[in-house]
Amino acid sequence: MKYNFDGVIVVEGKDDVSYLSSFLNGLFFTTNGLDISDKKIEFLKLISKVNKLIIMTDNDASGEVIRNRIVNQINGCFVVKISGKSRKNYKKNGVAEANRDEILNLIQNHLVDHDIQLVKYDLNKYVSLSKQGHELKMKLIEKYRLIDGNIKYIENQLNMLKISKSEIKLLLEKLI
Repeated sequence: MKYNFDGVIVVEGKDDVSYLSSFLNGLFFTTNGLDISDKKIEFLKLISKVNKLIIMTDNDASGEVIRNRIVNQINGCFVVKISGKSRKNYKKNGVAEANRDEILNLIQNHLVDHDIQLVKYDLNKYVSLSKQGHELKMKLIEKYRLIDGNIKYIENQLNMLKISKSEIKLLLEKLI
């Protein structure tokens, strides 16, 4: 059974997302370890205006640095600290090694009964098929202050910001 959560869970890496998404439905943002640039912090600030930020970094020195950097710059974050006592792999202290039940218990206030509906923006239709596809993508990134990446990553960010499909469609049609 998968549980739905409200907000955006901020983790360090893809392994964390892979593990958490095996039992959680929702949005995840990866810092890529200590590589949490000013651009990523600015994007997290934007997200925090429309979505809950749930910080779930590893229970180690790097995780603490990341957690502190975010919390010191963004108000209202929910911090989830995994004890590490119930982890599956005693050689590592990461989110991906944490016990599923411990995580569910720690985020129980953020679990919701309704399905999480992620918007399918169909950006490929506009970006890949148009002659000015790259330019359109860059305008989207600029307008919404997104972090550059592939189409899936851009769509994920738009979901984090709760941008409607109709707003994106209008914007892209205006630009074409």
